[in-house]
Amino acid sequence: MTRAAYALLLAVLWPWLAVDALRRAWRAPAAHRRWFAQFGRLPAGLPTGGIWLHAVSLGEVRAAAPLVAGLRARWPMLPVVMSTTTETGANAARALGVPHFYAPFDYAWAVRRVLRRLRPRVLLVMETELWPNWVAQAAAQSVPVVVVNARLSPRSFARYQRWGGSLLAETLSRVSLICAQSSADAARFTALAGAATVPVMACGNLKYDHDSATVPPWAKPLDRSVWLAASTHEGEERAVLAAHRAVLAAHPSALLILVPRHPERAASVLGLARAAGFSASMGGLESVPAGVGVWIIGQTGVLMPLFAALEAIFMGGSLGVTTGGHNPIEPGSLARAVLTGRGVHNFASVYAGLAAADAVVWVDDAASLATAVQACWDQPETAEARGARAATVIAAERGATAATLAQIARWLPPEVASMEVASIETTDSIQEQPS
Repeated sequence: MTRAAYALLLAVLWPWLAVDALRRAWRAPAAHRRWFAQFGRLPAGLPTGGIWLHAVSLGEVRAAAPLVAGLRARWPMLPVVMSTTTETGANAARALGVPHFYAPFDYAWAVRRVLRRLRPRVLLVMETELWPNWVAQAAAQSVPVVVVNARLSPRSFARYQRWGGSLLAETLSRVSLICAQSSADAARFTALAGAATVPVMACGNLKYDHDSATVPPWAKPLDRSVWLAASTHEGEERAVLAAHRAVLAAHPSALLILVPRHPERAASVLGLARAAGFSASMGGLESVPAGVGVWIIGQTGVLMPLFAALEAIFMGGSLGVTTGGHNPIEPGSLARAVLTGRGVHNFASVYAGLAAADAVVWVDDAASLATAVQACWDQPETAEARGARAATVIAAERGATAATLAQIARWLPPEVASMEVASIETTDSIQEQPS
């Protein structure tokens, strides 16, 4: 793609994006989103002159948690602000206690407005959010752009190669550094950059550095066998429910907890379960009412206590859908070997490491999922040993936060170490400059 073609695309999308911004603001709590927030309108009170960290949604924010803690510990006088695209990501950012705003659409004037108000010393972008005007405007204002926890699947690599064109080459040439999750990701980024001389380093996966030692487990019913289907997607729940029907034949009191990846889908999943003849209900992590066979949770932030409590865990986005799987690191850190379909290309290297240690269970359909769930209960020693191996694999991969911080330090000005608390301003005290 050329820059002219991209500019035309943005112009065509403008009416739809404007309507979408209005719709999102109307639906959100008044304190959480400003009108036209995606066009560079920042909330009052954001600290300036620090680090701008962008994470698209829930998964990226959770992955960024160790990095946020590391940034605060290493540069305590340097404020961190986080932008997200989705509401679930925004809620996760607030839960971390990080000042938050909604990321601007990739219009040069909107990005320029944010940069002028925030005056960041560095822009950190999680995973693969390489927006051309973001990078160009940051370069114009001498703000280094560092891509952290970067990943590039073979499928995405091929797509970028096919459609990126001169615009991709121009964008990559302005990126200061790419911290990749693995050597394979680093090699793909290097090949994608071609003649663009962007430094690429394999720093490891930040998700391995999550501290899960203090997670309080959910208080599961003592008289029931319980299994979890986590982060499921549309088209996947039918197989999960079919598996649960088979499980009930051998374990009549078994309970399925189903947590859709997108909470707004919970009501439709509830309808699907009831239409299939299950006694289903919806709620949070409170005690499940007696007689309920399928418990659906339409909330974020509930999976870790469930991972800590349950032995049988199916990770969604992997069975009969093209999502690419979801992160098995968090349950693995809690000594849980997940059950998963084979569509896990977004986490290929993670699953490869677990598979090499026999620390994951592959399923191909509803029948094999039901068999795997029952094996977790009927052969607890085997499940426990597999979970222990998963924890060992995860522990061996830690260290990405320290490696990433060392690379970020190269792009921060020397005077950062001597900053005073009083020097930190907020957007309240800054006159907004014209776009």
